[in-house]
Amino acid sequence: MKTFLYLSSLLLVLIPTHLWAFDWYYEGRFRASSQVLFDPPPAELSRFDNEIELRNGLVGTLFEKDGHIFDYEVVGDLIYTGGIREEIGVVEEYDAELFRGWIRYEKDDFKIRGGRQPILFGAGFLFRPLGLFDTRDISGIIPLTRGVDGVRSTYFLSSTSSVEGWAVPAQRDSRVIAGMRGEVNIGPIEMGAVLQYHPKTNLPFLADFNLEMVQMGYHLKGEHVVGYWNESRLDIQQDQPGDPLRFDTVFGVDYTFGIGQGLHVLLEYFLRTQEPGFTNIDLKQDRTIQIMGLLLDQPVGIDIIWRAFFFFDLSDQSFQFAPQIEYNIWEQVYLYIQAQVGGSIDGNNRTGRLFRKSPVSVTGTESRAVLSLIAFF
Repeated sequence: MKTFLYLSSLLLVLIPTHLWAFDWYYEGRFRASSQVLFDPPPAELSRFDNEIELRNGLVGTLFEKDGHIFDYEVVGDLIYTGGIREEIGVVEEYDAELFRGWIRYEKDDFKIRGGRQPILFGAGFLFRPLGLFDTRDISGIIPLTRGVDGVRSTYFLSSTSSVEGWAVPAQRDSRVIAGMRGEVNIGPIEMGAVLQYHPKTNLPFLADFNLEMVQMGYHLKGEHVVGYWNESRLDIQQDQPGDPLRFDTVFGVDYTFGIGQGLHVLLEYFLRTQEPGFTNIDLKQDRTIQIMGLLLDQPVGIDIIWRAFFFFDLSDQSFQFAPQIEYNIWEQVYLYIQAQVGGSIDGNNRTGRLFRKSPVSVTGTESRAVLSLIAFF
């Protein structure tokens, strides 16, 4: 937010008023959802969780002349939450936050954007080792990653290749998360490589926010009869003796069968392995984790799409099944019916990574049903 306000003020000072070519269009969304937990939470807590969100914002151009373009996006959320999440203190009952807030300068093959923005790339779909700032719930409805405050620049070397870099304040001891990546298409293959320095941060929405690491990775993606991809990342922990390693990789394939209006099937295999000295953030302290993910989706007519996500942990035998139906009620108004059902093949529901039942708390993996209404305007 501070970055965005600073850049906004700077532009207002530097750009003469008579050169402005300001335009805008409104971007808005209303969402109301309610969910009920199948597994009873502690007696003093509600079984229901309700949320209402109103998203409003502007997107457009501040200035354009002789190939110089300044554009922007400012979108904020007003949120009411009632029920179990508010009762346990995970969220406030009423909240207001900036969802996106950035200004971008573009000239020919160069772009630079500062402010609250998404930084998301990679080839994986269900699992994304290169999603260094990814906070999406991929099996949710319209999964969007949370924006981070930072600066990101991109230079297009050609129509099929680019390099970019970013800097995100760690909000701790004046440190900065800094990285760069390159991407190129060679024939039918898209490939990219990433290098990032990740200090300890005060950004708890990031999975490894309190680790100091050098991170590097790559992705490959192509299609020959079936779509296929591989995405991997190596983490070198800098604040532990011996600089221990952690390795994440995902292999994926997808194909659309000629069943009905097209049955899309996507399968991914995720592997994580780490050396003993690497700080273990896993719930069960396992050093090797293997998870299979499956997505099925298919349109039915012009108004309905059904999807089904299935995740299975090969290491601890826990699983999650998450079906959903999307129904287009009218123009930009949609109704979503979802469920999340979990369990464990070995019958131990207390310690699974994908499903846990606690007699004293709420884990977020409980089985539930959700009804949501979303209107875009």
